[in-house]
Amino acid sequence: MKRLEMRWLFAWLTLLVFGPLASAQSLSVTSPTNGAFLGTSNQVRFLITNIDVEANVRVVATGPGGVTFTNEGDFNPNAELQISSQLSLNIQTGSPEGAYTIVVTAKRKDNGFVFGTATINVQLDVTKPKFLQFNPLNGTFVRGIVLINVLVQEPNFKDYRVQANSNDIPNGTGETLTGGEFSVSWDTSGIQFDGAQSINIRLRDQANNEDTRTISVTLDRINPSVAIVQPRSDVPLRARSNVSVAVDINDASTTSVDVTGIEVIARTMGNGYIAHAARQSYRNTSGNTMRWAGRIRYTNRIPNQFKIVVNVIDRAGNRATTQEVVVQYR
Repeated sequence: MKRLEMRWLFAWLTLLVFGPLASAQSLSVTSPTNGAFLGTSNQVRFLITNIDVEANVRVVATGPGGVTFTNEGDFNPNAELQISSQLSLNIQTGSPEGAYTIVVTAKRKDNGFVFGTATINVQLDVTKPKFLQFNPLNGTFVRGIVLINVLVQEPNFKDYRVQANSNDIPNGTGETLTGGEFSVSWDTSGIQFDGAQSINIRLRDQANNEDTRTISVTLDRINPSVAIVQPRSDVPLRARSNVSVAVDINDASTTSVDVTGIEVIARTMGNGYIAHAARQSYRNTSGNTMRWAGRIRYTNRIPNQFKIVVNVIDRAGNRATTQEVVVQYR
């Protein structure tokens, strides 16, 4: 009888000191889970059940060399006698990466009774993914199907997202890299007007560290127009003289045609090669018109009658209609 009386006395004291739900209170951590990656900004989510008083929850993360990060807060239960909440766990950039242990402790505020402890083993990664290379580059002129290619440095890669003009590109998301890179094809045919466009690329790792790049490009689907100003077929050249050449090129803008895309060649009437014209200047004359000026030095290879052929391709790959002029010496 004395032993039974002692058991009842112990139970009564437990209820008096710790409350009627002391033995039923429980703590579970829903996030992060074991093996998860943590970054600089994290949330530790937890659930406490069968709690009728305010509780204190404390989070301690311990990493290499004993470095620690902590946070704690007080929480009140809802009508279902539950506390479902979270605590921020912010870790400074530059903190040692690697294995960390998170210990979450919950206790009653009224008497300090610790009723739950959870331990989670995680990996800290506070380094953003790194863009090594990307294409197209800023300032590029594009048309048609644009191949967006990105080379990434990130051992714990999670996913990428590519958008054009703030809109998702079909098949513009993915979770895998091939040789450290990925490619996305952007079809520009649905864009109504040519002009400035933006490509946004987001990289993210398993710890949700992310980095982005915005690439500004110009959509150009206009073929350049070309006019040979000089020489003229109706004005014969002085015998054995050099040939001055002037070509006007009009395109989407004054920068949409690069001089490397301009080819001025002297050819025989049978289309045989004679010589390339040497460029002397390339300047804006009016509006979006650029004038290419150069000359062809006279040599014994140049026949009395020949032609000058001009081909132009702009930065976006649009080709002008080939222009020719027949030249003859007096």
